[in-house]
Amino acid sequence: MIAVLTGDIVNSTKMSDETYSDVIKHLKTFLNEANEKYGAIGEIYRGDEFQIQYPNPIHALKSALLIKLALHLSKFSAKPIQCTLSLAYGSHNIYDEKPNTSSGPVFIKSGRGLEKTQRGELSLQFEHKTDEDEVKLLTQFLNHLLNRLTKTQAELLYQYIESSFAEHKKIADITGTTRQNISNRLGNIGAYLVRDYMTVINKKITLRDNT
Repeated sequence: MIAVLTGDIVNSTKMSDETYSDVIKHLKTFLNEANEKYGAIGEIYRGDEFQIQYPNPIHALKSALLIKLALHLSKFSAKPIQCTLSLAYGSHNIYDEKPNTSSGPVFIKSGRGLEKTQRGELSLQFEHKTDEDEVKLLTQFLNHLLNRLTKTQAELLYQYIESSFAEHKKIADITGTTRQNISNRLGNIGAYLVRDYMTVINKKITLRDNT
């Protein structure tokens, strides 16, 4: 099993040339980081769409959420930059150096899933439909939470996920505030629910990958 993330930048044609250029520059940075951290391979195509293939599917959800949050909190735009994401888990026929020359059910699932995903939201696709309704409902709650975040809240959630849910004191030291303040802020934005969502999904992935 591998994972494939297909994404689309929302309203990219309405952006100024400068903002669009910054978005693409940041996307390239995200792709490079995914490669360095997870051995993932990604590419940008058709101007505002991208696809990333993850050899180890357990890393894909964390990477997808970090990309979404990083665009949301980006400082080069007054408004949050939104992206639509379709993350699929499944088998492949060819795993090549680039997604556009790879093939298999998981690539089809991810691409078709993007077409059905509401703008600015994340959806999860599985090759087999076991538990799909449950995952869909959980992901709807996740999207509701993520799309209500301010940039400041998105930045804190980004740090929490990026640090693999580090001790609050560590995040407090990074942000120059108190541990109690970080604990309260994380609770207020639903960060622990996001953590639990990731745990549930990754457990399902691990179980499927071992069967």
